[in-house]
Amino acid sequence: MAIDRRVALGLLAGGLAAPLLPRSLRAARAGPLWLSARARGDGDHSVSGFRRSGAPVFDLALPGRGHSFAVSPDGRAAVHFARRPGEFALAIDLPRGTVLDRFAPPENRRFQGHGAFDPDGRLLYASENDFAAARGAIGIYDAAEGYARLGELPSHGIGPHEIVLLPDGNTLAVANGGIATHPDMPRVKLNLPDMAPSLAYVDRRDGALLGEYRLDAALNRLGIRHLAVGWNGAVAVAMQYEGPRGDLVPLVALHRNGDLQFLDTPEAALRAMRQYCGSVAFDAGGRIAAASAPRGNIAAFWDTETGAFLSTAPLADGSGIAPAARPGAFVATSGRGGAFLIDARSGAAERIGNRFVAAGRWDNHLIAAGLGGGAGAYRRGAPFDTRLRRYSG
Repeated sequence: MAIDRRVALGLLAGGLAAPLLPRSLRAARAGPLWLSARARGDGDHSVSGFRRSGAPVFDLALPGRGHSFAVSPDGRAAVHFARRPGEFALAIDLPRGTVLDRFAPPENRRFQGHGAFDPDGRLLYASENDFAAARGAIGIYDAAEGYARLGELPSHGIGPHEIVLLPDGNTLAVANGGIATHPDMPRVKLNLPDMAPSLAYVDRRDGALLGEYRLDAALNRLGIRHLAVGWNGAVAVAMQYEGPRGDLVPLVALHRNGDLQFLDTPEAALRAMRQYCGSVAFDAGGRIAAASAPRGNIAAFWDTETGAFLSTAPLADGSGIAPAARPGAFVATSGRGGAFLIDARSGAAERIGNRFVAAGRWDNHLIAAGLGGGAGAYRRGAPFDTRLRRYSG
């Protein structure tokens, strides 16, 4: 697939770097590989992968600011998307830390920062903005053919952001933020009074809308932005509020059995989150949910089986959060530098990594590759509660 000329020039200007430490496929045995974008000391941007020790597997220059990843089911490849409105994506061989492909959306589309693979790892689904029509789209790309674009599905909403594949292997959960944007005004939100956020369930095979959940009118400025899915198909939802600064609104919810329930959060913690969640994740056991609140400099944790609020942990300008190897623990990154191992039940945090990790000004998302268990990874044959398909909120 031809790359947009501006993107190609940007990649050349960025000097797409060679990996720091190429690895063989045996590196997959070294434990989880955490993936994130970062701002470097020279002001440029890169995408990186590091181990528990902080050892970098790769650190590849980007032509602009990056956002998040789609990881293949076997954990051997990932696609990194540009920040919205995105015009580039990189496919990366994770164990070796090398670039497999570079590709771009069509001229009349922009990447929205997230994507998901199908169960076989061949088809990539990317959230996109059809800005001319002010609607969301899900681009379909063929990994076996250099990520050639095959077509698209509707997102059934405006401003799709994160999309995740549910355990049945066919249903995409889509966080339609509800905010209309245009690449000519990249960070301007064009429809705040009439925002229409939704959580949509889309059949990846034909684009059919299997169900959607829309918030009450009083919460229409609560943008549905980020998702994570546990082993039982429960979907954790993290939101960002676009209303008056003094409003106290719920920010994290769980959707399962056809019902969306906001997770209980003490008022002090909710106020500390400052109306904004940056990421959401499940732990390796698929039971404990975490949400980062970079504006409030904290991360918060819940037991989704009991609904109990567990703790908060300080996290300066921290948005990236992902499962650690053991259940009940998370790794989180800071925009001011460093990574931390956090115990969700106590909120205790310890710094991890080395000088490479400490120096990185880490960006919005942290993704764990090479982990089985929760965190939204696909497991063929896992049970899926079909009641999630039949609801109207």
